Amino acid sequence: MPEPTANANDDPLNGPGPRADARGLKGDLLVLAGFAAAAALAVWLGFGQGSGDGPAAGTGGVAGTSLASRFVGDAACAECHPGPSAAHARSGHSMTLRPAAESKAAGLLDGRSFKDGEYEADWRFARRDGTLHLDRNSGGEVARFVVDYAFGSGKHATTFVSVVDQDTASASSIEHRLTYFAGRGGAGITPGQSQDTTVDPHELSPTGRNVNPEKTRDCFGCHTTLLCETGANRLDPATLIPNVSCERCHGPAREHVEAARKGRKGPPMPFGLGQSSADLQMRHCGFCHRHPEQAPPGEIHPDNPGIARFQPVGLMQSACYKKTPGGLSCTACHDPHARASTDAAVYEAACLSCHTAPAQAACPVSPAKGCVPCHMPPRDSGQDILFHDHWIRSPGPVRP
Repeated sequence: MPEPTANANDDPLNGPGPRADARGLKGDLLVLAGFAAAAALAVWLGFGQGSGDGPAAGTGGVAGTSLASRFVGDAACAECHPGPSAAHARSGHSMTLRPAAESKAAGLLDGRSFKDGEYEADWRFARRDGTLHLDRNSGGEVARFVVDYAFGSGKHATTFVSVVDQDTASASSIEHRLTYFAGRGGAGITPGQSQDTTVDPHELSPTGRNVNPEKTRDCFGCHTTLLCETGANRLDPATLIPNVSCERCHGPAREHVEAARKGRKGPPMPFGLGQSSADLQMRHCGFCHRHPEQAPPGEIHPDNPGIARFQPVGLMQSACYKKTPGGLSCTACHDPHARASTDAAVYEAACLSCHTAPAQAACPVSPAKGCVPCHMPPRDSGQDILFHDHWIRSPGPVRP
């Protein structure tokens, strides 16, 4: 299969961005729902950072050298940027990939058992000696797994993954059968792994989903800052930089930080204040949260509930976005460093900044409040996980 060519959605560090997949947004939604807000396994497949050959242009990295040496870590950024750094430390981006045993979900599941009715099996979680274990008992036959990683911040869900052949360039992974769902306070079948799933059935087994090396790199790509120390096209658990750190969006900061510590003006960082257009923001956020350019044909339509899961896709279909060229992007409503606010007044203020004057711009039903529940209602993206629909529009019937 030929390597995909570079496109406008390529990640600034690790390679090409998402490509369309014939299975479509709805099928991928089932897989993604368990992965919280950042992104997840088996995306608009072909997606992610694993398809490039070495560091992407603009990182200054050279294949075979240590790109990781150009990173300084979030603590160094906090020396001059304490406010944004503190907000980021509490965000989902900062905790989207952790050793499984250290995750909050592991503590909540420790010692608990869950039934898998599809395969008549019982699963049990246990933390032992600093490691999360997952045991499956079917008819008295017990299979035991050591779980390596917890994906997702836990706000919505946490999915468990183990890496196979970690010491090779062809590392694959197992997406485990059970996911922790915060809304129900317990475990359930990982989205996409039910017997009626649209995920490739050849990847599924009664014990979980077997993910090939390319897709493994893809899913890790949106939950890390760097896949391996050289920035090359491989996953190296020993040297990866986990989570979406400051430098995932702003780039390696060593030169910038060293200059600042000496009282000099360092090289500007990407996506600094005033350095990003709305289009670039949508592409940058859309690398993991999806951009409509990667949507399979026919998937973007108003009654597709999967649109709610991919916020940039919906937002870019809205009249608010299309009629204000360059005036609306993710950061018009969201602090890019912090967890999304739950204060409706924050979002209403953004709406009312445009929809107050002239008079015809105001909402005829409720011109001063109630914008979000009416025009951006929460929609079920699967497994009772709700996301606000960013396709801002007048309310109307939407098929479940």
